[in-house]
Amino acid sequence: MKMTLKALLSSVALLTLATSAQAQTKAPAGKPIVIGMIAEQSGPLGFYGQETTRSAQIFVDQVNASGGLLGRPLQLIVRDSKTTVNEAVRHARDLAAEEVDVLLHSINSGECVAVGNVAKQAKKLLFSACANDDFTSKAGGRYIFRVPNITSRTQGYGAADYALQKLPNATRYYTIAQDFAFGRTVVANFKERIKAKNPKVDFIGESWPKLNEGSYAPYITAMIEAKPEAVFYSWGFGLPFWQQSASYDLGKSFPMVSSYWGGSDELQALPQNSIPTGAVMGGLPWYAIEGNGNEAFVERFRAAYNKPPFTAAYLVLLNLQAIEAGIRKAGTVETEKLIDALEGMEFTSSLGPVKIRTFDHQGATPLWTGKAVWDDKLKIGVLTDIVKLATDIYLPTEEEVKQSRQ
Repeated sequence: MKMTLKALLSSVALLTLATSAQAQTKAPAGKPIVIGMIAEQSGPLGFYGQETTRSAQIFVDQVNASGGLLGRPLQLIVRDSKTTVNEAVRHARDLAAEEVDVLLHSINSGECVAVGNVAKQAKKLLFSACANDDFTSKAGGRYIFRVPNITSRTQGYGAADYALQKLPNATRYYTIAQDFAFGRTVVANFKERIKAKNPKVDFIGESWPKLNEGSYAPYITAMIEAKPEAVFYSWGFGLPFWQQSASYDLGKSFPMVSSYWGGSDELQALPQNSIPTGAVMGGLPWYAIEGNGNEAFVERFRAAYNKPPFTAAYLVLLNLQAIEAGIRKAGTVETEKLIDALEGMEFTSSLGPVKIRTFDHQGATPLWTGKAVWDDKLKIGVLTDIVKLATDIYLPTEEEVKQSRQ
């Protein structure tokens, strides 16, 4: 039976499509595109650094399974900073010397500026997910980028606006935060914002436990004895505090307010009897993020690690998605051309559309804030009564950035 011309053309078209699909999904080849990652695999922030590494590996595996980038495979090299500046700097120098294509830093606010200085000296592109305001402002520059907006200014201002809206009659505040750069700066930003909008607010006491504090009992007692109308708090790592404060049931004494991004993570790690019911905190909770491929990311994460992703996983994912979009736009991994492509770039992230500002290379991403509660269905602590904060209003202006760099 003879094949008609129409049928022949149809067969050729189908064969072409099938061949094209196979070509798009074939294993990438050639020289790898290397991402050198510095992450806290141990030390006080190892809880988060391990999560950022998991997310980075899932991203790399997914890109490679889809044909790679520019037809080349991605390769991830991870170095443990041990939550220390010296180790982070040492690894940054070593990775730069190994001629990685892009440097990626995890979340430690105490490390990122120092790592950024290494990147600038080596003229290597660096993305970080730290909360240090100076990273993309005072200490920023051509080689420094950050997509997630979880700066201490954003977290302090966001919590102040929440408190002003939800606790309009509270004027006697107590603050407690861990004693390191991030904690100090968040508290200062909270005070600045709330006093500017309500001069009647009075701060009646403060506590500064260490990042690796062994016993929070004296701090909890001092806070209760001060009899505040509200408490502002901020942690780099809060699990020990919540575990030790559970028996005090602080929520019955005063509202506890924060927008610290690790809150939704720690709720998932706490047992039911340690959930600080009613405490206000922030994060990027996987169960509240809609669309943009989030469901697929959560499924991949569960399949790989038998758990859903924490906020830290999303923070590094945002940076990696920007790196991928920038490389595709530039058509190269050559540093200077890649930076040109990234400046002012708009792309679709797991949290929605993001634009990287030209003058400071900072993105503006949402931050979810809500009250802690135990969820019987999910069997974890979750955020409820969630407010999705648009954080662009908390970023410094171009003029502020310019002044900070003088």
